[in-house]
Amino acid sequence: MTEGRSQKRGYITTNNSNNNTDDQLKPKDKSEVELENLIFGGDNEDVLGETFSRAGHELSSDEEGDALDGFDYDAAEEDDEDGAVVVGADAEDGSDMFFMDAGPTPLPKGEIDEDEDDNDNEGRDDEGEDMEEDHGHDSEEEEEARLTVIYGGKPAWVDDDDKTLSISLKAANRLKKLRKEESEDVVSGMDYEQRLRRQFEKVYPVPSWAQPEGSRKRRRRSGALAGGADSDSEYSDEEEQQDEDSLLASSKGFLEKSTKLRILSSESISVTRVKNANQMAYSKSVLQSVEFHPNSQMLLTAGFDRTLRLFQIDGKLNQLMQSIFYKDMPIYKAAFSATGNSVVASGRRKYFYTYDIDAGKVDKSQGIYGRQEKSLEKFALSPCGQWIAFLGRDGYIILVSSSTRQWVKNLKMNGNVRAVAWSSDSTYLYSVGGDAEIYQWEVSSGKCLHRFIDDGGFKTTCIAVSPNDQFFAIGSRSGIVNIYDRTCLTTRTPKTLRAIGNLTTSIHTMRFNHDSQILAIASKARKDQLRLIHIPSLKVFPNWPTSGTPLSYVTCLTFSPRSGYIAIGNDKGKVLLYRLNHYPSA
Repeated sequence: MTEGRSQKRGYITTNNSNNNTDDQLKPKDKSEVELENLIFGGDNEDVLGETFSRAGHELSSDEEGDALDGFDYDAAEEDDEDGAVVVGADAEDGSDMFFMDAGPTPLPKGEIDEDEDDNDNEGRDDEGEDMEEDHGHDSEEEEEARLTVIYGGKPAWVDDDDKTLSISLKAANRLKKLRKEESEDVVSGMDYEQRLRRQFEKVYPVPSWAQPEGSRKRRRRSGALAGGADSDSEYSDEEEQQDEDSLLASSKGFLEKSTKLRILSSESISVTRVKNANQMAYSKSVLQSVEFHPNSQMLLTAGFDRTLRLFQIDGKLNQLMQSIFYKDMPIYKAAFSATGNSVVASGRRKYFYTYDIDAGKVDKSQGIYGRQEKSLEKFALSPCGQWIAFLGRDGYIILVSSSTRQWVKNLKMNGNVRAVAWSSDSTYLYSVGGDAEIYQWEVSSGKCLHRFIDDGGFKTTCIAVSPNDQFFAIGSRSGIVNIYDRTCLTTRTPKTLRAIGNLTTSIHTMRFNHDSQILAIASKARKDQLRLIHIPSLKVFPNWPTSGTPLSYVTCLTFSPRSGYIAIGNDKGKVLLYRLNHYPSA
């Protein structure tokens, strides 16, 4: 074998038979030994200690390394607690701790200008950040002061995390309205909160009663000054005290509705359909009566199914409150008393019923003493709650006491009686017969004070008197409705203000609303026969009802006490409920 190779301790050697001088291994130098001990470990602790002591200082000079080798790290740690430690043999003068800077290397002029611009920009940025920070603190202080003025104190709690938030105003469309400029995007959490608060106050201003007394004074005074130099109105403390005294002197303004008349436009009427008034319990036959309670949002319905139903009207659920079944009388008419404590119901019977709502008791009145009437299906309750006027045969109007339900007196017409209507104070009773002659009765004396002939009337069917006693409406079988003012009570043959001829079949129902601005007329002889008349202009509202309004055969109707609703009963047993948007309350 002329050539061989051997491996020992990681070193490869070559054996050459022709060269015997290389049989011995070459000795390792110091660096190889240190590397071997560092990687594989070793038995010589002194060498290992020296190797690890020089670790991390390989680029230092030998003199620096020797100085570091002699440094006592343990002593330095102890001394560091008391004060600064100077390192090195020449630490006394500190010459080895510093080096001489020869200055910057010269650069081309272009690079120098760019560096200067960068430095200037950095300075401006730093300055701008400081200004923004100062402005942010100022805005926070201003906002806190503003809230203190409005609400009378500082916020009870502030979230510190709001200062670290960053919100993008372009991330969502609903946040874009919070921007002050179109290019604005990211704002801080505090700024975001302030903008949200201001936006909310724009939509929902702080009510005056929720503001401290001092804030209200300042706002009123500032409002007076904002009116201009010519304005001489100043809100003094005495005036404010007078306003507060007048406000607290009575609770009338809180408990009673405003009596100020809201003028209704004659061009159109705003109507919104809501849930049917009797959706919880429809009538099983034709509805004959629908009536609102005089003091609350309660509605009664009655018809040929012999059932009286009471509903709580809210326009959404219209809950059924009570139902009373009269087993021996189909109901032709039902109405609340003036106080609303009872309901009178009658039919084609010689007796009638009174239902006490508070006690839940039904009383039957066995006819009218001294009268042989076979039917008491038509009647009218006086607004004062004292009288019930039944329409008898042979032209008799029978007055019955509401409290005792006993006969009081009779009023006799020349012909037969078709309909009656009370004045608002119950002093007078108006009646109309088939001969188109209208009577004015004084209830206290039972005398007829005046009579007049309906202009062009033919077989009159019904009469209605406005709540303000200024207008009279007379309906006839031909579908004509004549409207008069109070001058009809002074002449025998008065002229009509207007003759409404929009309906062509017999008029069966007429009703004024509470402020005498609307007159509703209807006929049950044909489908969808309903019109609303604007009384001040004597014009029919052109926009409602429309051809798509599902009225069917209108058999009865009524307005709510404040005219917020109109309820319309039909032959299907349903009560259609519509909201008159002109009137704020029901």
